[in-house]
Amino acid sequence: MVTGETLRQGAWYALEQAGRLLHAAVVLADDGDAITGAAVAMFAREELGRSVILRQLADTMGQDATMEPADVRDACDNHVKKQSAGALSTTLRAKPPSGVDETLRRILANEPGSQEWLAGKETADSITDAKRQRNPQHRHSIRTGSLYVDLNDLGSGWLRPCTRHWSEARNEIVDAVNDYAAERDRLRDEVIEEDYPEMARASASIHSEVTLPEPRWPRN
Repeated sequence: MVTGETLRQGAWYALEQAGRLLHAAVVLADDGDAITGAAVAMFAREELGRSVILRQLADTMGQDATMEPADVRDACDNHVKKQSAGALSTTLRAKPPSGVDETLRRILANEPGSQEWLAGKETADSITDAKRQRNPQHRHSIRTGSLYVDLNDLGSGWLRPCTRHWSEARNEIVDAVNDYAAERDRLRDEVIEEDYPEMARASASIHSEVTLPEPRWPRN
């Protein structure tokens, strides 16, 4: 049977693994293969999501409650669900001319709180929410599309990972590192005892050392 403390230990291990995978993703990107790096970064996002899910499971359990191992595995089995749990922020990027670019410029050009600013912010919030809803499935597709050759939807040709655009792949790596860095910062030694006492106790009970790698972003 699995206790809440065991789940939190797993959350630490998954966060550690997310950091290790992201380091590998950055090395690949810096070595000229951002496409494969993006695939590895999506695996890292899944581990970040696993960490979040395990903590959430532990938080819903009573003090002396336990779970079946199969139930824990089922909770962490869905790739898209882990992508969703590991999406801790949403970044908007815009290239002119586009509606997103126009909206962001509208916000910057007007006084915060003004009618124009509020209208732009409402539009930006709507765009952000729509992207947040799409991201988990999209990132799962990036993971597979950056690793495997596959037929296109018409069956008339082949989709090749090496033809994907490197800049989009790099952006996915950067966004994944940003989310990992934020989660790592939330669990830093200076605040964990006060903000996350259960995670602090779980960390102290782990016999093998958990090392959360320092965040590292790909070079421009």
